[in-house]
Amino acid sequence: MIIAEYDVVVIGGGHAGIEATHAAWKLGVKTAMLTMEIDAIGRMSCNPAVGGVAKGQIVRDIDALGGLMGLLTDKAGIQFRMLNMSKGPAVWGPRAQCDMKYYSEVAKEVITNLPGLDVIEGDLAAFERMADGRLELTLLDGKRYITKSIVVTSGTFLASKMFTGLDTSIGGRVGEPSSDKLSECLAREGVQLRRLKTGTPSRLDPDSIDFNECEVQRGDDSPWPMSDRHLDNAVPGRDANYFWGDPKNSFVRNDCVCWITRTNIKTHDILRSGFKDSPMFSGRIHGKGPRYCPSIEDKINRFGDRDGHQLFLEPEQADIGRVYINGFSSSLPADIQLQAIHTIPGLTRAKVLQIGYAVEYDSVDATQLYPTFECKKVPGLYFAGQVCGTSGYEEAAGQGLMAGINAALKVKGEEPLILGRSESYLGVMVDDLVNVLLDEPYRMFTSRAEYRLFLRSDNAEARLKEKARKIGMLSESDFADWVRRQELMATVKERLATTSALPEEANSILAEGGQALATERTRWINVLRRPGIDPEVFFKVATPDLNISRRDQWYMYAEEIYAGFFDRQAREIDDQKKMESVKLSPDLDFMQISAISIESRQRLNAQKPLTLGQASRIPGVRPADITVLAHWLENRYA
Repeated sequence: MIIAEYDVVVIGGGHAGIEATHAAWKLGVKTAMLTMEIDAIGRMSCNPAVGGVAKGQIVRDIDALGGLMGLLTDKAGIQFRMLNMSKGPAVWGPRAQCDMKYYSEVAKEVITNLPGLDVIEGDLAAFERMADGRLELTLLDGKRYITKSIVVTSGTFLASKMFTGLDTSIGGRVGEPSSDKLSECLAREGVQLRRLKTGTPSRLDPDSIDFNECEVQRGDDSPWPMSDRHLDNAVPGRDANYFWGDPKNSFVRNDCVCWITRTNIKTHDILRSGFKDSPMFSGRIHGKGPRYCPSIEDKINRFGDRDGHQLFLEPEQADIGRVYINGFSSSLPADIQLQAIHTIPGLTRAKVLQIGYAVEYDSVDATQLYPTFECKKVPGLYFAGQVCGTSGYEEAAGQGLMAGINAALKVKGEEPLILGRSESYLGVMVDDLVNVLLDEPYRMFTSRAEYRLFLRSDNAEARLKEKARKIGMLSESDFADWVRRQELMATVKERLATTSALPEEANSILAEGGQALATERTRWINVLRRPGIDPEVFFKVATPDLNISRRDQWYMYAEEIYAGFFDRQAREIDDQKKMESVKLSPDLDFMQISAISIESRQRLNAQKPLTLGQASRIPGVRPADITVLAHWLENRYA
């Protein structure tokens, strides 16, 4: 018996599942979330933090597109820091330590209160295509549902196993089962799976830690919220006090501290003594772990010449509760982990509340997916999150947002949303995932973005809000606020370009940044272009009567100091956009284009790119063949 029919069913309630569910619901299609445990929605399995360098830019992209992660983070955050402030704004990364329990509670409340959305508790056992193209879902308990599309956001739960030394158990997270049947079903459908590995460190009792032996790390004096919106606008039906009562997001909680300590030679010697029982080194774990977030034993093995590695002690909740050892992920035997922990300054008496472990799981080779995250072999089947071979909450949430948007747009018969590499970090990530065969979990870095001067955390709104509004992801009030701010910035810029500062006015600003002092009158805009000044000081002096927000002050500053670089890259970006505008049919048989090399034809047929730009980035496809393909398309459709 069929219980209900939907347009989109999202499998999983993690960070990818939250964004996919909210996006599909927001675009007006009948949506359901299927999760093994409703209380686990938004659970932070690992590090209780959101954002960072490049990852923070992803969160800002999500927020500009109407997603939830920035809002949830501002609500549950307990410490806010802007990383990389000593460098240019292009690589700044907003980061927030979160109360992991409260984050999950807020996420659950938001999702379960979306009007018209169904949240189903259960485990998907199988799905099959019906004659009319829809998918029939069967749960482990026998319940059945019909949907036009499904978005699989299963995280680390596909055929998952947990490892601590020689001990092995089934599951994707402590106390939670593995989803083996879904993994088997995907394999039957011809979806290629691969094994990957991740891990998590021990959690400690804060009362057993001597924090006096550690370096204190506090939040910023003036914290930056992740979002420019407030939750009652983002989620209709929430009252104005649901966020924190201030519609301008002028306050976030920022009173918790983290601590820094280090491993030492004695720590490393103890860890090495457990290598013989390590599931990673003994071959019991076959999946490859993340290169840029390695376990502590992998660090010791790869960087044996170092006498220490920095660790961060991070509270998991506002009342501390448990402390997370960031940088000490391990699957070594429990006794080895404990001995090693007790050699670390501040942790000599530490009591372990949960021992570290590794997880090995099935993931999907994302080159089987279109840039919409729809599977090429199975129409209507989408994937997003860690199941696509990524690591990190932010990468997962970004994929979930894009998959949910595109699943809904397809149901509505509308054009997909595909972002270019020059438009967002999400565009960079999606392009990397669907075009490059990865042999390890993918993590976002600023170095992956060739146009990172254009993809800053401060200009996400300028890049993406119009797109969000066009497809229906942004409320009218949010967009109206953005238009008002744009108009104010235009007014401010015009004044800066047409009025001059007296030497003493300019010098009151330049002295703050250690700049050479002015000797004559100069246009205010030229003062703003001097690197190293404090925009907040500048606008207070230059435009005291115009109430421009702090975020917009830094945005205008970055736009001016990078203006010269923008001009140089603008032509390259225009060329890329032209290539992205050339559409390719998913049914195009590249083997018929005999002027292209056989290798390129084979790779193009395997990948089935949707644009000429995507085709140009497929490894092994020669630039000369892209030129031939462009001419072939021109002649065919002339």
